[in-house]
Amino acid sequence: MNATTMRRLLAALTFALCSAASQAQLIDDVELRRQGDDALVVVRFVTPVQFQRNVAARSGDLGQVYYDLLPTRDTLNLITAERRLTTPAGAPLLIVTDESAGGTERSRKLVLRFFGETPYQARAGSGNRSIELLLRGQGSKLAEAVAPATAPRTAPPAAPSGLTLVLQRLEGDDPGQAVPVLLQSYTVLVRNRQVDGRPLRETLVTGIASEAEARSLIAALKPRFPQVAIDAAPTGTETQATTAALATAPQLPAALGEADEARSAALLTEARRKSEEGDHTAAIARLEELLAMPPHGRTAEAQELIAQARWRQGDTERARAEFELYLKLYPQGEGAGRAREALLTLAPPPPPVQAAVGADGKAAATTTLSGSLSSFYYGGQSKIRTQDFQDSPLGGLPELVSDASLSGTDQKQIISSVDVNWRRRDADSDLRLVLRDTYSADLLRSSRSKNKLSALYADYRLTGAGLNLRVGRQSPTGGGVIGRFDGLQLGYKFAPKWRLSGVVGQPSDHLLDAKRYFYGASIEADEFLVKGLGGSLYAIEQRVDGQVDRRAIGSELRLLAGPVTALGLLDYDPLLKGLNIGSVQATWQWQDNTVVNVLYDRRSTPMLMLGNSLFFQNPVLQVQARTLYELLLTQSLPLLRQQVRDTTAFSTQGMVSITRPLTPSWQLGLDLRLTNVGALQPVADILPNGQPGTGNIWSSGLQLIGTNLYSARDTHVLLLTLLRGPSYRGELLSYNNSSAVGEGWLMEPSLRLYRQRDDTGTDSRRWAPGLRLSKRSTAKLVLEGELSMEFSKTDGPLRHESSSRSFYYLGLRYDL
Repeated sequence: MNATTMRRLLAALTFALCSAASQAQLIDDVELRRQGDDALVVVRFVTPVQFQRNVAARSGDLGQVYYDLLPTRDTLNLITAERRLTTPAGAPLLIVTDESAGGTERSRKLVLRFFGETPYQARAGSGNRSIELLLRGQGSKLAEAVAPATAPRTAPPAAPSGLTLVLQRLEGDDPGQAVPVLLQSYTVLVRNRQVDGRPLRETLVTGIASEAEARSLIAALKPRFPQVAIDAAPTGTETQATTAALATAPQLPAALGEADEARSAALLTEARRKSEEGDHTAAIARLEELLAMPPHGRTAEAQELIAQARWRQGDTERARAEFELYLKLYPQGEGAGRAREALLTLAPPPPPVQAAVGADGKAAATTTLSGSLSSFYYGGQSKIRTQDFQDSPLGGLPELVSDASLSGTDQKQIISSVDVNWRRRDADSDLRLVLRDTYSADLLRSSRSKNKLSALYADYRLTGAGLNLRVGRQSPTGGGVIGRFDGLQLGYKFAPKWRLSGVVGQPSDHLLDAKRYFYGASIEADEFLVKGLGGSLYAIEQRVDGQVDRRAIGSELRLLAGPVTALGLLDYDPLLKGLNIGSVQATWQWQDNTVVNVLYDRRSTPMLMLGNSLFFQNPVLQVQARTLYELLLTQSLPLLRQQVRDTTAFSTQGMVSITRPLTPSWQLGLDLRLTNVGALQPVADILPNGQPGTGNIWSSGLQLIGTNLYSARDTHVLLLTLLRGPSYRGELLSYNNSSAVGEGWLMEPSLRLYRQRDDTGTDSRRWAPGLRLSKRSTAKLVLEGELSMEFSKTDGPLRHESSSRSFYYLGLRYDL
């Protein structure tokens, strides 16, 4: 680990211990690996998820992957998280941001910001805690990372004092493209060679001082000269080599012919118009054509415009390269001042990663640090004035600040977060250290301020031995573990597709004063019986105060069959004689991006455990027991187990949805959902009257999703939902928009309209406008805020009420 990485890690750890607050993020890890000619990005979550649909922008550098959160016992604090991925050479590849999708609380989305146009496919992962992104044609960028560890490699040659680029290779009488003005401060030469018996003329650019400068030039030249690369001509391939200087002095603006002059003016006008409309991809195409012309009077303006267009498009790395080249060509004037100001915001490129090898010829270790630090202030105020009060003689009186019964501030708190993920990898091992901590500072009720450490663990894997170890506070990854815990997981791959695992630990959430711990084992197969079918069998036991709290056997199955991904989970407690979880979800994705999702989930609520009896005690007892030891002094163990069964309901959720593209800009989604929480029968001395169930609550939805309607990067989601319950019916209409405005700004307005009528004759109406803004001040610093309002009115035989509520937050997030 170098000194810089160590300082950053220590700073992040210090922030975790001293910050005012923090919340857990949903992303656990993002892994990047090669898969043939493509690159595979695996986004892993701390909770079960279900992939829904994918929306890609016309610009080719932006995508949105929608998913739902599945039922879980854990309490989730849903805040924005971000991960940055780079190639082994240090070049930026992708930024993944996890945030709310603007609909229901369990609706989320991954916003994908690529550095350059990148076709990709989104799909469900191999388990119910991951989503995979297949980046087409990006595998070559990862070749260095996935080269066989046992293959000996020679150390790279020492870098020369100056680097040379091959701008273009020409055959026969092909004149090639004119040398652009941005190369006027370099020496341009021609080299004649023969390769495989074919004569070639290569245009070379020499006088490049460093590899970083070469990368900047390649980033700017690539759209106009696809063959541009650092010269690496192998020795002995030249049968003749002659060079002729083409340009050793700066090229001055030239006078174009009449046709070219008109074409240049038209291209510049069209580029300005496209940029103002937000279609930066089209603007860049016009500017690249203009800059391919010989240097002339419009070249300087075009060079500045293309830098600004790439910035607005979100391609910060290429934008930085274009601004730096602008300053090299035009160091004076007003445009130079704007370029210098832009470079203060744009981050410099990461240092190059050398392909270092050890004495044994294996790849040397690399370290990465990812995550984010943030701090947000949350505030809100609601006001309720009944119609009866307004109609009374006091209704005309002015509202006073002291009228606490009519209005008041609901929340006023500072929430900061830390999420640190440090990783060290070499040819034989992979070590990951993860820290996520939460502390919520309540400014209204300081006694309610609390800290919550959601993750603090080390994950170590030995590639060759097939051994993995994770120790510390962590979220479950399967094997029948329920909820976040402190403990140890150990796995051993004893065959190419088979693994044994064991787990031991204790739940991180306290159960009054009771002491709990658990242990379990599982066997897992990547594939068995038929191709694409894998899964695991597990057994687990949890104990509380010396008694069996939970004993379960279960299975997790997964099927990967072409476009179909299916996952199943079964968990049964033979001691308490009840089903804890029975769940099946499946995703079917067609070539045209049509996606069908199916979900059926039935589980006990709460989960069957003996410790639940501490929350259902006889109300006539003067002193409530805080441990199972105390409770067993007055009641027998068989009776407590029977009470647990009697006070456990079952919740059922079902869903069928389909999303189908209609045109390149529009997608249509349909879904049908069912929710039912069962009733509890009367239990003597505990629930004498029982508890009614919710009955079947049906929800049918229609989604219309539009992209690129007025720019290359706008998204629109229109949702109509019909709700039907045993005693009420409701309609929800909502609209969410996401648009890039200006340099680094993202604007997301929303509007929700809801109406509900019940069997008592009560009619409720609610409308809620909102606006979320974010500003990326630098490549890693984001300012974010949101303001939402809610206005409601309720009329019924016994109730007349109007209310309003406001909610807002503002804060900063720094991405490591």
